[in-house]
Amino acid sequence: SPKVELIEFFRPYKNEVNLYVTNISRRLEKEMVQVKLLEIFSQFGLIYEVQVMDSSDNSEASEEINSNCASSYAFVKFYSAREARRAKESTHGKWILGGQFLKVQFAQRRKFTEVVQQPLYMAKCTVLANYYLGFNGWSTRIMQLDRLENRSETEDSQEKKNAVYRCVVRLEIKDCEFFCEGTGYGGDKNILEQERDPTKKMELLGYAKKLAYRHAYENAFKRVIIISLDNGKVGVEINMQDIPECSLDESGEEGIVQINYLEEMLFSDSEEEENSEVEFQDTSNALLDTHVIDVSS
Repeated sequence: SPKVELIEFFRPYKNEVNLYVTNISRRLEKEMVQVKLLEIFSQFGLIYEVQVMDSSDNSEASEEINSNCASSYAFVKFYSAREARRAKESTHGKWILGGQFLKVQFAQRRKFTEVVQQPLYMAKCTVLANYYLGFNGWSTRIMQLDRLENRSETEDSQEKKNAVYRCVVRLEIKDCEFFCEGTGYGGDKNILEQERDPTKKMELLGYAKKLAYRHAYENAFKRVIIISLDNGKVGVEINMQDIPECSLDESGEEGIVQINYLEEMLFSDSEEEENSEVEFQDTSNALLDTHVIDVSS
């Protein structure tokens, strides 16, 4: 039977997705090494980041550095453990960079007893979704974008109490019968009230609006779980628990999971643009008719 791997829209941190690459010639500039490593390892899957360091920068990898003092080293982090494993097996001692064979192993960074998973940044959410679902396989739209005039005494954090804007973004998977929503807050009323320059105040309002949208976008994706099978098929699941910022629908049902499968994995050849902006879209209050599987019992 096909083996299953779950991939979430959080920043990857486990050693099983993090490759430690050594024996890199220090004659090469860091920027060149980063470009070359990205070119090599991208053949095996989607990469989250490539970090290149000198052996003197050993604060990042004190446990891995041994006798490679004359070489640079790097960390190549994937989203998928399966793809990271395939990359390791295909590159260790087989690829030459700067006249030296690369040595590739899994990172052995210290184990964290309690890890607070950090959500992916907006641009990386877009790249990851495009990679598994395709450019046209999903969409987002703004359901609400409200200016918060009065401080709320019911909000559970100071950040939300002082927020200038609240945004709700709906994420929909096309050709599949599910959606999820995320809520985001942006701006600080205290800073806004202290600003006297009308031009700067408008800039602060614009930034607050974008920040609320970005956080709502990221919070919506926090609910999505990619189910990757080793036969190339992809499934999508919605996590309906322990993420209070999102809601399933207006009735607030709990314990609901929606599952849909796509026939084949779709790949994206696009380059990530960290500073790209997503345009606001027209909103609609119409809810989708959804088919759900109740797994709460």
